[in-house]
Amino acid sequence: MAEEKDLDLVEVGPTSRPPVARIMDFGKYQYELEKKRKQQSRAATDIKEVRLSVNIDDHDWQVKLERAKKFIAASGRVKVEMRLAGRQMLFIKRAIDRLNEFRLALGGVYEEPPQKLGRRFVAMIAVKKEDNEKEQTKNIQNGSQKN
Repeated sequence: MAEEKDLDLVEVGPTSRPPVARIMDFGKYQYELEKKRKQQSRAATDIKEVRLSVNIDDHDWQVKLERAKKFIAASGRVKVEMRLAGRQMLFIKRAIDRLNEFRLALGGVYEEPPQKLGRRFVAMIAVKKEDNEKEQTKNIQNGSQKN
């Protein structure tokens, strides 16, 4: 039957009794599986980034927040970067507070808490998990007191 239709006879369930076989185009089947695998791996590594500043205007804040919400809806997490310029380095606590405000406005939790990398803070925010929120807020506040 497979030869009449110019297709392949593919064994789908070799361990079952009797073995299960299907008539299909095997090359097309392999191509579809590879395509799905690539899409899944690309989606897992695709991280969107939002850049903020300490003295951001309200409208700009809302635009960045909406964009971050779209990113979280699509991939489940977003990278937030806050750059500190010049004398802003004296107000590190304020920068951490702004990152916490942004996280709370998104309704997410820190997948990776804010880390200071030179003149910037970088944090990964993911979809909210109720049990982690209180613990993370406490850890961040304790960490900011040390700086």
